[in-house]
Amino acid sequence: MTPVESGPVFSVCIPTYNGADYLGEAIESALAQTFGGFELLICDDGSTDATPKLVAGFRDARIRYERFAQNLGQSGNFNRCIEHSRGELWTLLSADDRLLPGFLEHARSALARHAEAGFFVAAYRRIDSRGSFLGEKRPWPVERVVTAGGLLPEQLLGAQFNTLGLVVRRQSLSLVGGFRPDVRWGHDWDWILRLVAHEGGVYSPEALAEYREHEGSGTTEALRAGTNGVAELRILREALGRLPREALDGLGPRALRSFALRQLFFAETALGFGSGAAALENLRHAAAASPWVMTRVTFWTLCVRALLRR
Repeated sequence: MTPVESGPVFSVCIPTYNGADYLGEAIESALAQTFGGFELLICDDGSTDATPKLVAGFRDARIRYERFAQNLGQSGNFNRCIEHSRGELWTLLSADDRLLPGFLEHARSALARHAEAGFFVAAYRRIDSRGSFLGEKRPWPVERVVTAGGLLPEQLLGAQFNTLGLVVRRQSLSLVGGFRPDVRWGHDWDWILRLVAHEGGVYSPEALAEYREHEGSGTTEALRAGTNGVAELRILREALGRLPREALDGLGPRALRSFALRQLFFAETALGFGSGAAALENLRHAAAASPWVMTRVTFWTLCVRALLRR
């Protein structure tokens, strides 16, 4: 009888579109993992830059490069990363981010210790366009092990973590479903809200990945345009609508206030980019979420500054 080949333990998936500037570093960070039982799946959403040539320069049997003619956008390409992956454990690595060498090994160990957990997530480092250290994103100072719904309130009060440094079991992917193609901004937050609502997980305070902040990122693009507010408010209201009444009464107003305060920060950021119109959009959605925010002097100060910038 011919033995059946087992699949990889991990699928490290890199969705990319015209990301050749940093893609090589992302690939190198995956190949440098101390745990080698993984496939590196690169889903190319129809890039027109040097991406195919760059990937062809890597000679490693673990790399699978899938180039698609049809551009589906971020959500659609993220879903390709789920559909085409084969590992029992799945992680998403943006083409401009990097993993630290012990990431997969640490995640595998944590999930082996906690068989009940559907996901693992770690803190991460923030770096700039050149890879220089900016700080850390460490939502909680110690390890946490939670049951389904245990992290949902904190995620509703502000995105404590994103897809970077997140590992999800195959069966949990099936339970949560894919990323929503009707949401251009915040689709990762929406997906994580569904994940933490249905699954328990393990959090590590050790920074095991690096998140790159640079002018060409999708986050910067959204902040410049002021498009993040309307999408995030929709996602938040839908998530609150899925909560039972007893949970909603206490959490709903707090979550909407927290959203409104984040919009003040985004308005300040938009003004830093020189966009008064984007700042006004953020302020409009802050007031729509929680009229309470209009009692704050900061709100009106930002309004004046934004009007002067228009």
